[in-house]
Amino acid sequence: MILWFKKFSFLKRNRAPTSSWPDALLRPLHYEKCRADRQYAGVLMDRSQPIFIAASDLEPADVLFCAVGEGDLWRSLISYGSSGDYVHVAVYTGDGKLVEAIQDGVVESPLDQVVACYPYIAVGRCFGAKPDGLPELSKKVVEFCKRHVHAKTPYNGVGAVKSPLLELRELRHQNRLKRTSPPTVRSSHKKSLFCSELVIEAFIYGGYIQEGTMNSAGYSPSALSEHAIFGLIGYLGSPDMAEHIRNHDYFLTGGISYR
Repeated sequence: MILWFKKFSFLKRNRAPTSSWPDALLRPLHYEKCRADRQYAGVLMDRSQPIFIAASDLEPADVLFCAVGEGDLWRSLISYGSSGDYVHVAVYTGDGKLVEAIQDGVVESPLDQVVACYPYIAVGRCFGAKPDGLPELSKKVVEFCKRHVHAKTPYNGVGAVKSPLLELRELRHQNRLKRTSPPTVRSSHKKSLFCSELVIEAFIYGGYIQEGTMNSAGYSPSALSEHAIFGLIGYLGSPDMAEHIRNHDYFLTGGISYR
């Protein structure tokens, strides 16, 4: 299957700007993101990065953006479909554990086990979680995530597939009318969740994201990283990935490769 995938290189995510209308048709979400400045030709935005951090540097409610690796067909398709390098996102809950929404549902997993599954992970911290931020934001986010673990909330596979389509529809509307569409009314209780949907709902519960301002169903992991909700703290993974991160990671390049 991997050999088959390598033959069809057009299915791999291309980080370069669209160069023609046929190219834009093959990468519609990437094209609309560039038009809306969600992805932009990056200059290295933080020359102190990449900084590789340890698990002990993490704080509860930190958000982990997991990057795609080479030779992984399923995750490469997610990367292509969502026009971004992040193919999974999870919430750190403390004590070396994180909560994530995967095919088995919302589960608590060991941090080191998840880190081993990806070439690197970008660690984001909500601006509202700082000492002068919202009281008990981190506590509420962790509480929300653990509640769904105990409830054994199932995975929203259909929603995960639909999220890039919802994002594309919103971006086309925004680029055509030069304004965002009215917020989509959220259901008061979601019976299933995919990974980035879980994260957004947790921060809505925590009070940082205002109710009704984000439709959690319309955000892939990469789309979530493109909003100014989380500031980059550093990276988990092998320092061997430093050059790749410096040249390609969204937080440092804006989604268009530095080289």
